[in-house]
Amino acid sequence: MIYLLVAIPIIFICFLLSPRSTLATLLAVIAAVAVVGAYVYLQQTGQNGLASEVHGTSSGAASCSDPAKTVAVKLSNDSDRQVNVVRFRLIAKRPGYSDEAYSDYFTSSKIIEPHGTFETCWTLNQYRGLETLPGKPAPSEFEWSVDISSVDFAGG
Repeated sequence: MIYLLVAIPIIFICFLLSPRSTLATLLAVIAAVAVVGAYVYLQQTGQNGLASEVHGTSSGAASCSDPAKTVAVKLSNDSDRQVNVVRFRLIAKRPGYSDEAYSDYFTSSKIIEPHGTFETCWTLNQYRGLETLPGKPAPSEFEWSVDISSVDFAGG
């Protein structure tokens, strides 16, 4: 904001001294800012559109044999680009309730090929996990879901 307050009088003085070159310079700066803004906007909307093609689901504890890794998560890449990193939130709700009994953020750096899937079991945070809840419920007592936070695609 302070730059704008300093720039306005300078531009006004330059306009009084040389109106034609000041207007030409001002238009060139506005055009450059518009081009950079359009480029950034198009890059972001392209990434967000691709990120919506990456989905996550959880079957809970049904398919996990390791007692330390109690919740299965399946990540699906329906895009035409390789996924390098997926950041997601794993959410547990008691059946019939809308409030979250457990949630935590996870990151998978497993490369998922275009139209591929990756499924593995995850270890819950021992300090925020289910054992901190009253009655120490088992993972099978919850309905699990996955909320994708962000996706990093391979360059290109």
